[in-house]
Amino acid sequence: MLLGMSLGIALTVWLVIVSNATSILDSFVAVGWGAAAIVCVRAATVATNGLAWAGLNARLDDAPPYAFVLVRWIREAINALLPVASVGGEVAAVRALTFWNVPGTLAAASVVADLFLQVAAQVIFALAGAVLLANVIGASSALPSVFFGLAISAIAAGGFFLVQRYGAGRLFDWAILLISRHFGKAKRATAPAMQQAVDRIWYRREFQVTASLGLHVLAWTIGTLEVLIALVCMGRPVSTADAIILESLGTGISSAAFFIPGSWGIQEAGYVFVGHMLGVPAQEALALSFVKRVPDFALGIPGLLTWYWFEAKRLFRPAASSSAE
Repeated sequence: MLLGMSLGIALTVWLVIVSNATSILDSFVAVGWGAAAIVCVRAATVATNGLAWAGLNARLDDAPPYAFVLVRWIREAINALLPVASVGGEVAAVRALTFWNVPGTLAAASVVADLFLQVAAQVIFALAGAVLLANVIGASSALPSVFFGLAISAIAAGGFFLVQRYGAGRLFDWAILLISRHFGKAKRATAPAMQQAVDRIWYRREFQVTASLGLHVLAWTIGTLEVLIALVCMGRPVSTADAIILESLGTGISSAAFFIPGSWGIQEAGYVFVGHMLGVPAQEALALSFVKRVPDFALGIPGLLTWYWFEAKRLFRPAASSSAE
């Protein structure tokens, strides 16, 4: 992961050098206080994703909706700022949910299901962007590559669903049971309930799943406001259709590089690629990518501190209780 991050940062530096660093800086500075509005938009996106997750877990546990919004904020912070690829936040989220007495197996199944719905929503959003792109630029040599990438993403998302719905839970249960029997003192270990938790989320809960998927699509769509605000502040306003294309395909390319922490380099290259098809200069496309990283730090740093506070509170609580006794 550190190697991937290093290569990504190197690619980012190279793109800045070949695209005129001074022009990029001028475009970035031109956004000014618009960055504050972009941070607010990102906060709304995170909250919407959190509510989508809460809806998916409705009536399965007693955790309040704000807990899912809070943990979603922490998920985003970890994935954006720490060198843990884009899945470290999900691992931390499983533990964080247990702070609200959500069973560990249900928390794990919930995170996996929510991640799938988020990916599925992104595929839908990217498909809408690709259709708009075809209408805007007409026949282009780049279009087949875009639709081919979407087809691969859709197939991967379908495989993700089948694996976690019909196989991953049982495999997890078997692995934990095997480890327990090998290292435990008891000759017979009780199997965990991961597959049961997965079934509880998906079985006969079409309304909750559909509503959660719809909220995730809405969250991706809200992100379009970040593009509109940034480019207006740079003095290059674009149509709503162009903003949707930039946001959907730009974030799609960035998400495909989930194994690179922060998608450094890939996100920048993605916005340059999509911006080129829409007539947005590379300098402004790169500035747009950097502006979209402002919320990563503005929301991510407090998110990490909140995560550390939760962990420290749990770490020292037993010690404090023992001292009091």
